[in-house]
Amino acid sequence: MTSRRSLRGIGAALAAAALVVSTAAACGSGGAKAQPPAPSTTPAQAAPAGRTEPPVQMPTGPKAHFKFSHNTSGGPIMVTTLKGARSGVTGKVWVWLPPEYKDPRYARSGFPVLTLFTGNTGVNYNFWAHEEVEPIQKTAVQMEKRHKAHPFIMVMPVLQMSTRQDTECSDIPGMPKMGTFLGEDVYAMVRANFRTLPGRDGWGLGGASSGAFCAVKLALEHPAKYRAAMSWAGYFSPEPQAGPRWTPQQMRANSPDETVKKRPDVRLFLLAGDRKLFRADRERVMQFKRLVQAPTTAQVEIQKNGGHYTADLQKLLPDILAWFTRSLKGPVAGS
Repeated sequence: MTSRRSLRGIGAALAAAALVVSTAAACGSGGAKAQPPAPSTTPAQAAPAGRTEPPVQMPTGPKAHFKFSHNTSGGPIMVTTLKGARSGVTGKVWVWLPPEYKDPRYARSGFPVLTLFTGNTGVNYNFWAHEEVEPIQKTAVQMEKRHKAHPFIMVMPVLQMSTRQDTECSDIPGMPKMGTFLGEDVYAMVRANFRTLPGRDGWGLGGASSGAFCAVKLALEHPAKYRAAMSWAGYFSPEPQAGPRWTPQQMRANSPDETVKKRPDVRLFLLAGDRKLFRADRERVMQFKRLVQAPTTAQVEIQKNGGHYTADLQKLLPDILAWFTRSLKGPVAGS
């Protein structure tokens, strides 16, 4: 398969971009004044008679320690080091809160959550958190102002622990339990710290290339937690070079090609380009689409002259945010 190899040409650039941004943040964070305040865990008061209270799942705690990472034109990015209670994995998670999160009109409302998985190896970085690579926060603010997209909480975890040990977002004996870390521990941390929406209808997963595999895989495995997933230039079965110690049974157990046959009630958005060099991306999407049966749904978008580069993904950000807005519930402003 070519999906991971096709990113190798930009892998160094992505890692360099992440390094440059993190270095700039360390030099210009401005200390404690730049750190966004932690969200309140005070329970919402009862609504007055005759008024409907906006839907909200208040933070359950315990509070994570967030610190300022860096600024984007859409607002600051925070970061925490999460010690997964269920997985035993420790990894960084970046979080962006939309401006509406601190707006008094939304003080009693929960917000939908997008967990975004990076492409390439995702060791100690996530390119969705860096505007120089994927300006999704900037695009989100612009669309929110035009009422074209929900305000989303964006959660951006590391993808794996080592470049020498690709776990494919799975729990494989002898490897870090990244399936549990990404699918359960990160989810629990977000619920513990932020106002979210009750139930699964405010939770979505999205990813690029190797991260796209993770987004679809985890959504299909956890339909009680996640309502929708987006895949850009992804693949749908573990790549042979990813885990030489995997057994055939483990490969099948962690393959979306197999999990989708269980027909979980999940909405999927599958994107790929039509450029000849990356025709394998398009072919994988179309093959996977043929496996989808109700109540699972899949919308396919083939990008004209699109490829497997971040510049192609940038052009699709409005479509991605609009699709998540149609697929997930949004916050409700109070009176």
